Amino acid sequence: MTKLIKIDLTDKKVCIEDATHLQRDYLGGLGVNTKLLVDLTPPNVDPLGPANNLIFGAGTFVGTLLPTAARTELTSKSPLSNRFGTSNSGGLWGAALKFAGFSHIVLTGKSPTPVYITIDNDQIKIEDATHLWGLNTCATVDWIKREKGKDYQVASIGPAGEKLVRFASVQNNYHGAWGRTGMGAVMGSKNLKAVAVRGTGEVKVADRRSFARIMTEAFKKVINHESFGYTHRYGSMVVADPYNKIGALPGNNFTNGYFNDWVDTRGRGVFERKYKEKDLACFSCPVACTHWTKVKSGIYRGYENKGLEVSFVLEFGAKLGIKEIAEILQCVEVCNLYGMDVVSASGVIAFAIEANQHGLLDKSGMEAPEIWGDFPGIIKLLENIGLRKDIGNLLAEGLKIASLEIPGSDQYAMHIKGVEIPVRDPRGKWDVWTLGYLTNTRGGDSLRTRSPVDNLYGEVRNCFEEEIAVSEDAINNLDMPKFLKKEIFGEPPLTVDIPKMAKYSEDLITIINATGLCIRPPVHRALAPNFMQGRLPL
Repeated sequence: MTKLIKIDLTDKKVCIEDATHLQRDYLGGLGVNTKLLVDLTPPNVDPLGPANNLIFGAGTFVGTLLPTAARTELTSKSPLSNRFGTSNSGGLWGAALKFAGFSHIVLTGKSPTPVYITIDNDQIKIEDATHLWGLNTCATVDWIKREKGKDYQVASIGPAGEKLVRFASVQNNYHGAWGRTGMGAVMGSKNLKAVAVRGTGEVKVADRRSFARIMTEAFKKVINHESFGYTHRYGSMVVADPYNKIGALPGNNFTNGYFNDWVDTRGRGVFERKYKEKDLACFSCPVACTHWTKVKSGIYRGYENKGLEVSFVLEFGAKLGIKEIAEILQCVEVCNLYGMDVVSASGVIAFAIEANQHGLLDKSGMEAPEIWGDFPGIIKLLENIGLRKDIGNLLAEGLKIASLEIPGSDQYAMHIKGVEIPVRDPRGKWDVWTLGYLTNTRGGDSLRTRSPVDNLYGEVRNCFEEEIAVSEDAINNLDMPKFLKKEIFGEPPLTVDIPKMAKYSEDLITIINATGLCIRPPVHRALAPNFMQGRLPL
């Protein structure tokens, strides 16, 4: 039986329900979260009001040993867009929830005082968090692990979530995050500091022997896929140099798509040679696409942190013009400690810098950095946003609201549906990914519509077609329903139909986020609908 926990924080009521029917119809993760949000949330609800629901949902396969089955979705009505909000994170948190015997947590209401929740197998408690309120996320995780047990997995908010910064994140232990669309602000509006989970059980499968065969096949497909080697080696940084080459960097608030010194200062090669210390992996993941960084020379010698992700380097390195990788990581560290989305935080600061350069902040009596790459000024502004101090109080509202308060600044506010545009300038190349910026459910987003045959160097024929950038054998071997291959590529395959591939890609990512697998290329391209339908009881 699949179980979900419902907690009313106003009345301190906890109940457990059978969710088997939901998993059967909506898989899990994003699928079940979406159904629950629609059914339980009143129309026109205030995203920061007690009637809004905040839903954690581990994917269907999380807790098993299928490759990359570690992802958990966090869903609510977004205070940033006032629309559907959701974010995804890996690590160990989702597996711990499954090992405790649950797949989903639905949180509603508002506690009159700060609280945190502990789930220790079937023991669920709402505990006082007054002493934790005001702490950064690392200090919060430290305290819970010290007082409750090192094996607890902790989802927490920092000062930004407490102060209802509209793009506040929920941090996943020390270095992960449910980053986008302001889920941390929703959590803060409920006076909920953390959800800590420990589970010692297991995820039961109906037929262990058959599942073991499927698991082995899945690992082979992932490890043997042509994208495995470079994804393991560089992680998401694999696209950092191509973005620069095609002029798609979001440089200086989307005014500069190419930097002459990019490869030598912030490229994937210099990161690998000078900073990468070791590979890191989520639960049940053979890809190990993220890394631990250590600065080996210079003024930041000895500094260590998790990374470098391409979102970090494109947001702080390109959008804000910071050249030192150690300084980029320190900006990310401030976001993590305060609990803020990296993309939105970078986006509002880029907006402030450009508005300041055009004299708009002086007219409004506000102060912000005026030079791209001003590391001390950017750090100070990040902290002020997290604490809602000075101009940070306005920027904490997000670009859509902030630009309305500064006359003439709307042309510098780069957002879609209220959500700051991430990582890549869509003008650099029109393709499936670019169309997905406009059509996906979250607003400004780079992760919910992603073609399984994307190639940044492929030629664009027109707004409806792009060049097939992979071989005919690759198309034939692609895990995609045959009728869709014919519709999208033609027969024989000649071009990629951008709108049709965008529709398929968004559906595919939705399925992956419901099952709890990862969207890194070796999984995204190797474990798609035919594999799931033919071998797994969906």
